Amino acid sequence: MDTGADVDAEGNSIATQREANNAKAARMGALIEKEFVEPGASAQTIDKRPVFNQLLAYLGEHPDVSLVIIYMRSRAFRNLGDAVITKRRLEAMGVKLVSAKEDFGEGIMADAMEAVTDIINEVQVRMSGEDIKVKMRHKAQMGGTNGRAPIGYRNVRIEHDGRQVNGIAVDEERAPLIKQAFEMYATGDYSIDRLQETMADLGLRARPQGRGGAKELSRSHLHRMLSDPYYIGIVRYKGEIFPGRHQPIIPADLFERVQKVIEDRSARGQRDRVLYHYLKGLLYCERCRVNGRISRLVYTEAKGNGGNYAYYLCLARQRGECNLPHLPVLDVEWYVLDHYAKLGLPPEFLDYIREAIDVAMADAQARVRDLYTAYCKKLDKLAQQEERLIDLASDGELAADKIRARLRKIQVERTRAQQGLDDTGDQLELGARKLQQYLDLLDDPQSLYLRAPEDGRRDLNTASFSKLWLDDGGVVTDELTPAIHELRDAAHAFTRWQDADTEASDVEALHVSDVLKNQKLPGDSGESGLNHRFRLADMFRVGSSKNVLVPPVRLELTLDGF
Repeated sequence: MDTGADVDAEGNSIATQREANNAKAARMGALIEKEFVEPGASAQTIDKRPVFNQLLAYLGEHPDVSLVIIYMRSRAFRNLGDAVITKRRLEAMGVKLVSAKEDFGEGIMADAMEAVTDIINEVQVRMSGEDIKVKMRHKAQMGGTNGRAPIGYRNVRIEHDGRQVNGIAVDEERAPLIKQAFEMYATGDYSIDRLQETMADLGLRARPQGRGGAKELSRSHLHRMLSDPYYIGIVRYKGEIFPGRHQPIIPADLFERVQKVIEDRSARGQRDRVLYHYLKGLLYCERCRVNGRISRLVYTEAKGNGGNYAYYLCLARQRGECNLPHLPVLDVEWYVLDHYAKLGLPPEFLDYIREAIDVAMADAQARVRDLYTAYCKKLDKLAQQEERLIDLASDGELAADKIRARLRKIQVERTRAQQGLDDTGDQLELGARKLQQYLDLLDDPQSLYLRAPEDGRRDLNTASFSKLWLDDGGVVTDELTPAIHELRDAAHAFTRWQDADTEASDVEALHVSDVLKNQKLPGDSGESGLNHRFRLADMFRVGSSKNVLVPPVRLELTLDGF
């Protein structure tokens, strides 16, 4: 469409159509009252073509117009339905539709030829569409870029094997600014609004389009850019991602930090995307809790005396329901840091659990080896069964439908066995690894929190607390995450177990299987304890087993981003 734009601003295609339409009007002795140009419209229906709808509206307002000239029916209509409906609407207004490049004549046969042409056009459009989809996906699979390159890159013509082909090159003018935008947003100190203003001041502009010149990036454009993996060398097509052939502008770790900031700001309780603080969404008002209300503390900033002042404010105070004063952010940060001192667990308990994990994993490795051997035997057996079925099929000794049914059953069993072979031990190791991460967190949580950067503190808060209730003197109470709550319960049970002076040898003699058969633990339903999910505290309440620590599949610990 832009070909020849240096000669005609609208490109060769529009200029060619205009010339043909003007010539048709001259031959018919028609006076052109108004021209409608819809460049680049790829919509498949009339409803999605705004300029064509402007034409129909214009005809309704100007009943003196009796003729509409189009270049070709294939340029005006993408399907038979639109062609028929539009023709009827024009006839009702007393308007005749004429094609500059096609002459169907008059009468019934002319109408029939128009309809046949429209059908052929629709088939060609649909076939071309399917062909284009296949080619575009193949191009993406090969690492190519479909369409216009994102800002920071340029569409170029390069020589390959002696011929000119389309390619992508880094825009040396804009690429450094793009990288700078990612780096600034990754700090968490910039909102989209502030980043947009800053990048505009630094000179980041979109590529010129048409006669409008280069414009500043909009907030939505900037937000899409920050979420686009194209800048780390990945291309996307219809939800699939492929390694791209273009040069990345930013490293993958920077992109991940930016996505973390975006995710944190989009989380529940953080609708305000302008202001950011790593404690947002976690803090609640203690005075409201005492009075039977749930009220979140919101982060805000106020300008005064030549600077910005950040503080947390109870939402209920804005409604006149609470008298909690504004809490300066620095005070709140110290309150939370001080509360982390209460999160730690006894060193003896942590050492005991770590040692038990090592023993459990050693035993688990033996079971993993046994499972691996069993799965391999299962796969060999299925292969032999399949070979026998194939022999029966070739000899004609078994009906074809029965053979197919048995083969399908074997394939299902093989898939299950292969999946079991691939997954053996993975969940067990994952559970043990996450439990170990929590133990490291609870060894000296206050020091760990003090050393962590802001994004690390947010991760630690997410892993440790669901809610923190504050008054003007500090954190009054908390709601722990399920994993931390379970570890704290286990630590209390461990302390009581030690105080009871229980012999370790007696405890170690009990196993999970014995407990399942003989104990009905709190929270069980039904006649047996089989529905109970063992918790760490159970090993100190009813007996101990290292299997309780990292039971396959059942472990319910999560520590995202830690």
